[in-house]
Amino acid sequence: MPPSASLTYGFMWIALVAFIIHGRLNKRWSGRLASGSVWLSWVLLTISLVQRALSAGHWPLTNRYEAALCFTWAILTIYLLLEVSQRDRQAGPYVLGVALIVATYAVTRPAIDQAIGPLLPALRSIWLQVHVVSTLVAYGAFGVAAGLAWMRLRQPSPTDEAVTVGGRSAWIEQAMERAVALGFPWLTLGILAGAIWAQLAWGRYWGWDPKETWALVTWLWFLMILHVRALRNWRGRRLAGLIVAGFGVVLFTFIGVPWLVRTVRLQSLHGF
Repeated sequence: MPPSASLTYGFMWIALVAFIIHGRLNKRWSGRLASGSVWLSWVLLTISLVQRALSAGHWPLTNRYEAALCFTWAILTIYLLLEVSQRDRQAGPYVLGVALIVATYAVTRPAIDQAIGPLLPALRSIWLQVHVVSTLVAYGAFGVAAGLAWMRLRQPSPTDEAVTVGGRSAWIEQAMERAVALGFPWLTLGILAGAIWAQLAWGRYWGWDPKETWALVTWLWFLMILHVRALRNWRGRRLAGLIVAGFGVVLFTFIGVPWLVRTVRLQSLHGF
């Protein structure tokens, strides 16, 4: 693993611990340490991805390791935008916990996955970049939404109108709904771009490949969330539960489907 990627992983753990300490002590130094560690993680991961792209001569989007790094980068980016816009660190430990799930998957990839390889002919298309980048931005938004939803589920006295955390009116539900609303159009674009790429590479727009099928399941799940959020009985903890479950679908699509394809030996044209 590149040194900057290893440092990113280490600082993400420091950020998580600092966020937990900040939640208990509510000291200025702990908050600054937590946020500073997230920013440093983001900078180091950005450097790592740029270095990898320059070394490879193409975008770092061609295998599970690179995709997991970009997935982590998307979660960190969207979280930092949330923290800056809301001036609040409450969601930090929850979102960092989600990001570390993806980052841990990346760092545990075997050396063969972490090695920079040649770009296959089927991958030499602008539609690959649009497809993967859009999908990973969507996954990052859903990861932030899952962190916020996890935070919402931990509230001791749920209400539909507002949640009080530490004596302050919280923005948890609004923020998690906005994160889902941000991710959904990106996922839609990712699926459409993937269909165009599939037509150019394999001669068909849709083939019910396991990866394609689960991408559709993911899209339908979050489409359902966008519809049921308008129903009063499905707001609050129920909606948060659907979002957490939806991120479970995302992780299965991203991690579980390739594992299932290899284990059961299903036919799939997708490398990851």
